[in-house]
Amino acid sequence: MRDRRFDKALEQLDHVIARQPDNRSLYRKRLDLLTQLQDFVAVEAGLKDMIARFADDERPKEHLIRFYLSRNEVDKAEAFFRSIADPSDPNPRFFLGLVQFLAETRGKDAARAELMAGVEVAPDPEQLRMRLAIMDFEAGEQEKAVSDLRVLLDGDVPSDAQDAIRVTLAQMLLGLGDVAGAQGLVDDVLASDDMNIEALKMRADWMIAGDDTDSAIAMLRLVLDHAPGDITAMNLMSDAYARAGNHSLSRDFMALAVDASDNAPGPSLRYARVLAADERYLAAEEVVIAALRRDRRNADILVLLGEIYLASEDYSRADQVIARLRSIGTDRTLIVADALEARLLGSREGVEQALGFLEELAAREDAGVTTQITLLRARLSSGQTARALQQAEALVAENPDNASLRFILAASHAASGAPGVAEMVLAGLLEEDPNRMRVWAQLYRMQRIQGKNAKATQTLLDGLAIDPDDRTLLWAQAVEFERAGDIEGAIANYERLYDADSGDLIAANNLGSLLASYRDDDASIERAWTVARRLRETDEPTFQDTYGYVAFRRGAFEEALTYLEPAAAALSDDPIVQFHLGRVYGALDRREQAIAQYNRALEIAGENDTRPEFETARSEIARIQGLPALVEN
Repeated sequence: MRDRRFDKALEQLDHVIARQPDNRSLYRKRLDLLTQLQDFVAVEAGLKDMIARFADDERPKEHLIRFYLSRNEVDKAEAFFRSIADPSDPNPRFFLGLVQFLAETRGKDAARAELMAGVEVAPDPEQLRMRLAIMDFEAGEQEKAVSDLRVLLDGDVPSDAQDAIRVTLAQMLLGLGDVAGAQGLVDDVLASDDMNIEALKMRADWMIAGDDTDSAIAMLRLVLDHAPGDITAMNLMSDAYARAGNHSLSRDFMALAVDASDNAPGPSLRYARVLAADERYLAAEEVVIAALRRDRRNADILVLLGEIYLASEDYSRADQVIARLRSIGTDRTLIVADALEARLLGSREGVEQALGFLEELAAREDAGVTTQITLLRARLSSGQTARALQQAEALVAENPDNASLRFILAASHAASGAPGVAEMVLAGLLEEDPNRMRVWAQLYRMQRIQGKNAKATQTLLDGLAIDPDDRTLLWAQAVEFERAGDIEGAIANYERLYDADSGDLIAANNLGSLLASYRDDDASIERAWTVARRLRETDEPTFQDTYGYVAFRRGAFEEALTYLEPAAAALSDDPIVQFHLGRVYGALDRREQAIAQYNRALEIAGENDTRPEFETARSEIARIQGLPALVEN
């Protein structure tokens, strides 16, 4: 194999299989080898042989279906699915798989018809009725889906089926925002069966969102003891460890989920994105290619692979990915291929070539508004503001009722140095429909740019009166509170943002930073630690500053130093970060460094900065200078 003498390797492997005909791993190796040889006829025959030889193993059946789909042999996949799918089976797993397959390849109506026919012959039709309700929910008929499940619950069904219905109903209620209703159903399930895996996973997810990571990890360990291959549980365990700041274990569980899923696209994409973000491009490429072998036409996998090649400057392979996307030929893959090719040209040949390519696309007779907007945004980001504005005006003239184009026109006016004109365009959009929340946020920015601060503040209030929970406006208001010295108001806003989405890394950072910087009670410092501990092991300077200062406030001075020194070096013009490092030096009795650091903070801040940190810096300098000299040992 190392010498790429695949024919000879196959000969040797066949010899071993003849001696060990029941060794399943040998057959899997043989399939890998045949795939390397691109002998797909033999791959198909080999999978069928495994299905016949190992009748108790369902994985070869799954692999054969994926093999057909990877070669776009949909009819063969359907025929094989129908040969193994039986709605009268007590565990209709493959029948439900057939329904999902039909939904993806033949349409929702075909899948629904198959399900309805299955309900008539199924010995326990509750699973199939649940699937019908899920299809209704996904199609937008939420009230009908919820009602149908409640009717099922009121019927005479076995207890295990009742629990499955309750969990499915809880998931629907959660999707509708009824968290209390969902939690009540999960509590009912666990009261009747304290080891219901699906209910335990839902409860663990809520624990993670509530920062109770220790309890979530303990619960998920219990789940994995009973269901060691549960991919969702592994992903949740990864989330819990990430929230607790243990990113090494978080990545380990991502890798386990990839292995357990046999390189399924979902877990593979998640893990590969983390590896790519860490600039571990070779490792990310390996994960993505393994997933691509399983699903050769998956656009998401191909896009990520193309992005990895662009980031690692492997342009020839990026070209191959673009060609693969074009060969698939769907509307989506063609659009994605164009976007990747524009980025490739920009990286390899420069911005002008990339813009030229986008201009060619936009000039085609079949070019749609999406292509025009892509070109317009590229012109704005590259500084061609005059041409972008000209294009935006032309597009709006052709499509005067398109609100998205008018929003982009406002952005073009702002980029061209006319924020007042942009403000008028945005105000017109809000006059037509005050529920356009992103327009409120952009109008606020335009008014701030022009120095109309009182008007901007009123815009925030007016927008929040329309939607009090809009994240962008709450965020802007928190920043305003900080500017005005209303730290408690800013904390209150960040608490609201965090409570609505505790997975928001930036909200966690800002909340933790303000709590550690401006409150002294133990409860607030522990709250800061709870929300900011996920920033451990970070190399992002802003996050390093927050985590380091929280560690300082908890008395972990040496740990704080390892984060605040690189943060202060990277954010050398931020006086608050310099002040934080000065406090750590002072706590460690490194007096000269503390004084130097405080002086640096004061120099950057200037005499007119009245924030309390700098008064503290002055008093600390005086205090340290008044200490008796250290006696050297």
